[in-house]
Formats: sequence, C-alpha cells, structure tokens
Amino acid sequence: MTAAAEPRVLKHQVVRAQIEKNLDGLAPGDPVPSERELAERHLVARETVRQALRELLVAGRVERRGRTTVVGRPKVVQPLMIGSYTEDALARGRTAGRILVGWTDLVADDELAQQLAIPVGSPVLELERVLTTDDTRVGLETTRLPADRYPGLATNFDHRSSLYAEIRARGIEFARTTEVIETTLPDAREAALLTVDARTPMFLLNRVSYDQNDVPIEQRRSLYRGDRLTFTASLTA
Repeated sequence: MTAAAEPRVLKHQVVRAQIEKNLDGLAPGDPVPSERELAERHLVARETVRQALRELLVAGRVERRGRTTVVGRPKVVQPLMIGSYTEDALARGRTAGRILVGWTDLVADDELAQQLAIPVGSPVLELERVLTTDDTRVGLETTRLPADRYPGLATNFDHRSSLYAEIRARGIEFARTTEVIETTLPDAREAALLTVDARTPMFLLNRVSYDQNDVPIEQRRSLYRGDRLTFTASLTA
C-alpha cells in the first residue's frame, strides 16, 4: 500500500491560507473580519470559515477576545526546565504575573500521598494561580505541597512572586523532576479563569519535583494555552 502522492487540499485549508495572507498586513490586536463577512468574501459557508479560523487560533495567528477575533501576537516560547515560569519570563525580558485563585487545605489521598511520599491523611497545601505574560492569561497552575514541610507558607508567601525562590530560601534545592505532558481542552471553570473559549487547545503538564535528597517537593498541575505558548526542550545523547 502506498500513500497518495498529492494529498487532497480541503476547502477550509484554502480559505485559511487566504485569510492568513491578509493577516500579514495587520498588526497584533487588529480586529479580524467576522465569519459572515469572510464567508461572503471567499464565497464559502460559514462553517468552512469557522474551521479555518479554528486552525489559525491553534497556530496562534488569531486570538479570541470575548466575541471578537483579533490578530494574535507571536507565541511565547517556553523551555521545559526545572525552574520558575516567572523567573524564566523575566529573564527573557517579558512581563510576568500571577493572579491568586486561592489556597486550599487538603488531606492526602492514596495517590497524592504516594506522589509526595507522605502518609495518607497528611495535611497538604494547595496553591492555585493564573499565570500571565504581557497582561495575557496564559496558564493555570495548581501546586500541592506537604503542609508540615512549609510552615507559614500560606500566610507569609507573596503569591505574585516565585514559589520556587521561596522554597529555595528555605534551604531546599530542586534536583530533578518527572513530567507528563498531554494535550487537553479546558473545562468550563478553567476556560473562565483563562478567559478563553472552551474549545481552545491546552497543554497539560503534571510534575513531581524532588530535592537534593530525592524527597518530593511538590506535585504540580499546569494548564497552558496552546494558542499562546510553544514548548521547547534541549536533549543530549
């Protein structure tokens, strides 16, 4: 069996190419014509335009702001690394912020106890924050930490700063992490916190970090907008 030499070009892909060419003459933030206007201009159904815009959204060429579609800014390139999102963004000359969603007191169930190497039923601190870059909400971060290891954290920690810097200030060094990366869609709550459409593609990163003694530091769940971020990794043989 052999693949066809010339893959079929779908109608929405043709329309996407035409729309993308027009975007080159616009600046980030400029409004994109409505679906109805684009459908009339390109003599296609609105569903065809909708598919083209959806692909442009995933590629980061356009953004949705409420009911308006605008030209997107270049995607943020984020390296996969042991470190703080805030620290990396600032080092690259970008503005970075954190919006506090809340602190929650949890009790470790079987899975969380195993991840954090603590007894079942131990107290756990959960910190949830929205991540921003250049005033755009790009991620939702949920960090769970053994409460007994970080006394006073919920009271004294400034949620706008780097949690990793706070942990290092307590004499704990990050030595390694295990990370699982998947793609997903946000649920209704996540979409609302990130001010995006529920169809916006997301990167889902689940991480457990370990200290210099190979003791778990944190379990972290990070949800990043696929239309705003691109991840890179450097690998060596």
